[in-house]
Amino acid sequence: MDARITSVVVLGGGPAGWMSAAYLRKALQGTVEVTVLEEPETAADAGIEAALPTLQRSFFAALGISEDAWMRESGATFGTALRFVNWRTGGAGETRPRELPQGGPDASYHAFGLLPEYEQVPLSHYWHHRRHHGGTVEPFDYACFREPPLLDARRSPRWMDGRPATRYGWHLDRARFTDFLRRHATGRLGVRRVPGTLARVELDANGYIEALHTTAGEALDGDLFIDCSGPRARLLRQVMAEPYLDLGDQLLCDRAVTVRLPHDDFAHGLEPYRTAVAMPAGWAGKTPLLGEFESSYVYASAFADAGTATEDLCRLWGLDPEKAEVAETAFRAGRTRSAWVRNCVGIGSSAGLLEPLEPTALHFVTSALQQLVRHFPADAFTPALLDGFNREVATEFDESRDFVQAHFACTRRTDTPFWRAHGRIALPESLRAKTLAYFAGLPLGAPATEERAYYGGATPEPGRIWSNASYYAVLAGLGVEPDAPLPALAHRPESVRGAEPLFERIKRQQRNLVDTLPDAHDYLRHLHGRSVADRSGVRPGS
Repeated sequence: MDARITSVVVLGGGPAGWMSAAYLRKALQGTVEVTVLEEPETAADAGIEAALPTLQRSFFAALGISEDAWMRESGATFGTALRFVNWRTGGAGETRPRELPQGGPDASYHAFGLLPEYEQVPLSHYWHHRRHHGGTVEPFDYACFREPPLLDARRSPRWMDGRPATRYGWHLDRARFTDFLRRHATGRLGVRRVPGTLARVELDANGYIEALHTTAGEALDGDLFIDCSGPRARLLRQVMAEPYLDLGDQLLCDRAVTVRLPHDDFAHGLEPYRTAVAMPAGWAGKTPLLGEFESSYVYASAFADAGTATEDLCRLWGLDPEKAEVAETAFRAGRTRSAWVRNCVGIGSSAGLLEPLEPTALHFVTSALQQLVRHFPADAFTPALLDGFNREVATEFDESRDFVQAHFACTRRTDTPFWRAHGRIALPESLRAKTLAYFAGLPLGAPATEERAYYGGATPEPGRIWSNASYYAVLAGLGVEPDAPLPALAHRPESVRGAEPLFERIKRQQRNLVDTLPDAHDYLRHLHGRSVADRSGVRPGS
């Protein structure tokens, strides 16, 4: 293949497929023709998706689309944090936090706000120094972040004039999000859409894909083929025969039962965060949109069957299991050994997926697309390009695997077989090294300065999205603290004293944000317009 790469064919029409088509067409400045073979099962991709704060800067800004525009089109709400409920205390699934033995609720926030630092040391280490020496009993999230009180008060992360007060992600309707991307890609960027079903794949003598043939008899020729067919990975695994590295021995959850329910935002408010409630055989998420929310019980089939999971999920929300519309899903956490093989690239869950505790799905798509453009071939699929792409993608995936696994590996729950099983799992060496560093009081993950650069739009070092703040938020939120403070602080008494005013400054900022930020529901009704905000049929005063 020595001619210039001029055509790309994307298999799959869900979020990953249309994100890939739009991004490549725009980033490659119209030098390649892009065609999407949109199969029926991906075209109707439903559900509610959570997205990290990187989505606007790493994807929509590159397309020249404003945040307000795509939020309106996707029915999106704000996701300023992930709230963990009852991950430390045993018992049945309950949305209300239980009381911890030492007092206080069994709930904590993984906020997406930036963690302050003093003299290049994250505030988390000064907090633990204070706590270790009896200077505070305040939880990490409330002591070190501005966000928890405004989350409790259900405040918007933006003021009414649109200015951001803190960093945040989003919750979006996947079908509307996909439809918006499809219309933008075809109407504005000239992407060709071919609705149909893949019948067979034509290969050349060297094993490269030459064309996709549909059941209608159409042949879609291309130079590069993007596999966005979902977990089946119809090109990357079925045609290219790329091995799959299964993580089922490390991440035990492999099933989900899901319900989508109406919600009276006027009576109960709109939570600007996602919730993860610990359950007997996994966890149940709550992801809100305006007037509704989706809840999935993500569980391990080795410890519960679909019937039991459905009953537990319905009990959580007061539903009748016989009448509730519950969708069942099976998945396998893991990734392909290589995401790019010959002239086939897997983007999204065709290349790999994690259990969905942290919102990594759309981030993996945007990150892989950035790397693909960086390594895009001119006229030949040279090994250095493929190796570089595969190394970057694998590194980020494996780092994210470590972070997700840390949620389960470090919990102290032992009340059911599911929670006890995590104590018997051999951790990958990379996660073991991180936990050893954490218990030794050392920083881990991305330092605050690098995290700011990342979310400011700079190209990150691979695999550094999960910062020191992220690990502290999860591990300290689980009640797991280092054995001792950062050792260097024993020799920096002036620095320890100098960091003290930061804690009071955070308290002042918390009070100011609660007093000045609008209610999240009010802001989103203003952003979306009343007709969208009141989709559930609930009206003020009803």
